[in-house]
Amino acid sequence: MKVITHKQTKAAVEHLAELLKKDGASQTLTVQAWLDAAQFHPAQFPSSLPALEILGLLGFGDEMVRPEILG
Repeated sequence: MKVITHKQTKAAVEHLAELLKKDGASQTLTVQAWLDAAQFHPAQFPSSLPALEILGLLGFGDEMVRPEILG
């Protein structure tokens, strides 16, 4: 079993935010809420869907994701 650090989790969520922005998303939602939205419209999430699925499988469904780049 591999331990995922807080820094790695933060980097993954930030990368997902960039992918969601690339897909045209703008709302702040949890990973699970984005997965639920993508279930009905997968074509709207061509860049971010694989990352959403992976984060969901890793148990990060409650992580909030904001699609804009934080400066």
